[in-house]
This record gives sequence, C-alpha cells and structure tokens, in this order.
Amino acid sequence: MTMIQSSGGQYQRMGGCSLRALAVFRMTLGILLTSELCLRYRFLHVFYTKEGTLPLSLLLPKVDTLYRWTCGLFCWNDTYLYQTVLLSIQVVVATCFTIGYHTRIMTILSWYFYTNLILRNTWLYFILDRYFYYLLFYAMFLPLDEYWSVDKWLLQQKRRNQQSKYSVKKKKQHQDENKMRTPTSNNDNNNDNPLCVNPATVALKLLVVWIYLDAGSGKLFDPKHGWTYHADPLPA
Repeated sequence: MTMIQSSGGQYQRMGGCSLRALAVFRMTLGILLTSELCLRYRFLHVFYTKEGTLPLSLLLPKVDTLYRWTCGLFCWNDTYLYQTVLLSIQVVVATCFTIGYHTRIMTILSWYFYTNLILRNTWLYFILDRYFYYLLFYAMFLPLDEYWSVDKWLLQQKRRNQQSKYSVKKKKQHQDENKMRTPTSNNDNNNDNPLCVNPATVALKLLVVWIYLDAGSGKLFDPKHGWTYHADPLPA
C-alpha cells in the first residue's frame, strides 16, 4: 500500500521518492518505451511473422499450452497484420502511460504487453529489455499520476465542476475558512515535499545499484575479456 506524506526523516528520504520525481520517471520511461516499440516495426516481418526466422510452427512445439495462452499474446497468430495491429495497440497504451491517462491500468498493460513481446522471440532478448519490464513492474505499485498527468487534470476539472454547483455564499464561506487556516499552515507548506515510501520505491532505488553491480560483474568475469584494453572487440 502506498504511503504519501510530507518530507520525513533521513531513512524515509533514502527509501522514498518525491511525487514530482515519480512523474518525471513516468514520462521518461514512457518516452523510451514508446520509442523502443516504434523501432520494432522494422523487425516485425523478419522476427515475428510466419515468413520470418521464428514462425509459430517452430516455436509452439517447444512451449507448453500455459506459456502460449498466458504469456504468449504474440503467439496466437503470426500473420503480419495481426502483429502490426498488436504492436500498434501497445504503442497507444505506452503513449497513454506517458501522458498519465488511466495510469495504473496502462502501466499494467504496458508491462504485460512488453513481457509478451519479449517472450515471442527470445533471440532478440537484450539486457535492457530485462530492466524495461523490471521498471514497468515496479511502476504498477507507484503513484505516477500525482503530477503532470491527464488523470490529475481530469480530477481537478471534476472538482471545479463540483464546486461550481455550490452557491456563491457557500463558496465565500469556503474561501473564508481557507484564509483562516492559511496562517497556521505556512510552516508546513514551506517544507512541503510529498514523498511516496513503499517497497516499490525501495526496490526501484536498489535496482539502480543492481544495474551497476550486474554490468560490472559481467565485465569483470567475462571469460573472453571482451572489455579489456587489448581484447578483440567482437566478443564484447
């Protein structure tokens, strides 16, 4: 469960993320995801259709039924039209995720679609793909729509419409109450820096550490020493 609060102690700041930072994270991840998906159009025919390198006639005998129907959305059909439509839907979902429209649902769908896309042809699997669905998985448990999102804008519009139904007298009373509360909350507003602290924010920060450890160990223990100064560049 997400816990949102003002600036807390040292450990809360270490394990938490500000809501504005999470909004930037959503937009950045969404732009990268949408760009990656758009680049996939070039490889659809070669790697995802029955005329390509891995048609379903070769893939399905190697996988079980559970894999096909739960994790193989791209395995239901290998025609070019089906793959194009499916990828186009995925691009639309990623765009909605980027702008923060039905953010939670689009995050879940983006993770599910991307995982299916990777499992369709694991020959194209790259280390960045792994981090992509790690980040999308953590994003499902984060409040990414609190700032700079369509969801937030729609919520504000809804509140404005509700307030417009009140009488002028009630609006004035409401404004007077806000004025009366303002002097007592100045100190809090000055230090206002909303944080989200939950296991997903901790995992998100630990993932950054893991990326460097994973990349460093891969270079250090590479049997072909592909990252050394005198190495043959091809193994790298």
